[in-house]
Amino acid sequence: MHSFEAMHSLRQRLGACFLAVGILAVLAVPSANAAVPAVPAVPAGTGGASVPKVSCGWPAVVSPSRLNFAFPETNATYWVMPYQLAKGDQLVAEGTYPSARFTSLTTYDSKGSPIDSLADNAIAPSAGSKNPFSQANAGTDPAQHRYRVIARSGVEAGSGHNTLAATANSAASGSGFIALRIYVPDQPSDPTGGVPLPTLSIQHQGGSTSNIATCPAAGSSQGPAGPLADFLRQLVKSNAPPGGFEGCGKSTPSAPGFAVPNKVGGLFPNPYNKYLCTPIEYKSGRIAVIRGKAPTFPNTSLDQSVLTKTQLRYWSLCQNQWQLPYPSSSCAADFQTALKDGKYTYVVSTPQDRPAQATTSHQITWISWGPTNVNGILLLRNMLPAGDFHNAVQNIQKGQDPATVMGPYYPTITYCTKAAFDKGGPDACPAP
Repeated sequence: MHSFEAMHSLRQRLGACFLAVGILAVLAVPSANAAVPAVPAVPAGTGGASVPKVSCGWPAVVSPSRLNFAFPETNATYWVMPYQLAKGDQLVAEGTYPSARFTSLTTYDSKGSPIDSLADNAIAPSAGSKNPFSQANAGTDPAQHRYRVIARSGVEAGSGHNTLAATANSAASGSGFIALRIYVPDQPSDPTGGVPLPTLSIQHQGGSTSNIATCPAAGSSQGPAGPLADFLRQLVKSNAPPGGFEGCGKSTPSAPGFAVPNKVGGLFPNPYNKYLCTPIEYKSGRIAVIRGKAPTFPNTSLDQSVLTKTQLRYWSLCQNQWQLPYPSSSCAADFQTALKDGKYTYVVSTPQDRPAQATTSHQITWISWGPTNVNGILLLRNMLPAGDFHNAVQNIQKGQDPATVMGPYYPTITYCTKAAFDKGGPDACPAP
């Protein structure tokens, strides 16, 4: 069992994670002759809010190229399974650790607020297996990288032992969602990290089991017009705070500056990320220049182990749109970012305003502005900081100045004209 302090810390992390990482997608409809059992409904009188009933496992998938909601990260893919558990039921996920930078399983209530979560290095392997996210001698055989996680009603968050609380406040029954995240798979063309999605089943009180066949991976039903798309769009709109995304500290589009987000509703946040953000506004011929010191990270795209001692597991900068349902326009992850003397320079612009020097060969990373008819929101993500890395976003306490906490790792932003940058490079656009 986790200690009280560990459980309290987990609740703090879950409660403080306020920014959505888009867990939104659509149902993949099985073929007409596919025999797959439906997930049982919430029994009458249990008080559990309704979630969609589905007939196959992991029906919802999100990435900016599929359904683009709630600031999704372009280097990650998310799968979601709605569940409805009667008293004594438990949802069982049996899977293989993916070959990727990061993975996790998180449970959410029917409004998209987090209940409980397990990061990859906290998921204990099954008997005879090893966890490559926590054991240096785990080998490379997927058959020896197996795990089993259960989501159970009636337990507290942070209980450990590969158990996730499936209902808030230890309710005996209810409904919600379980989400599987996979960041930066070793093979970019394979978002599952080279392994099948976890198999799902519901074990009922009394001993019977309902196996749930995994949804087919192909089909137009996974697109924006799929059967669950409208439901999920409404879920985003219903759970966004009044007026939508409420901004980034005192920063404004005309006077940008990175700050902790003011407030975002319960939109399936990732408990292992923290964020800084700033609004920006488009003007023809103008670019945004962002600079800072780059934290170290395990570059798994170059076969570096996630067990390598680094400052963060993952970080990125993303340009998003400041309008519901908050789509992402473009991201640059840590491994996609050019560095000079350990520092990064990003240029955010439209293609026509892109300076000639805004290329990795000039140690500058370009990020596409995206649509220009709405203001943008830049998000800096920090994931899973090392305990001795005190400059992470996670260390910013309420009311603190992020620049003071982060020091050289704090990102500065300034507007500049394309003409000035073309003439003098980044030095022609001094940081504020």
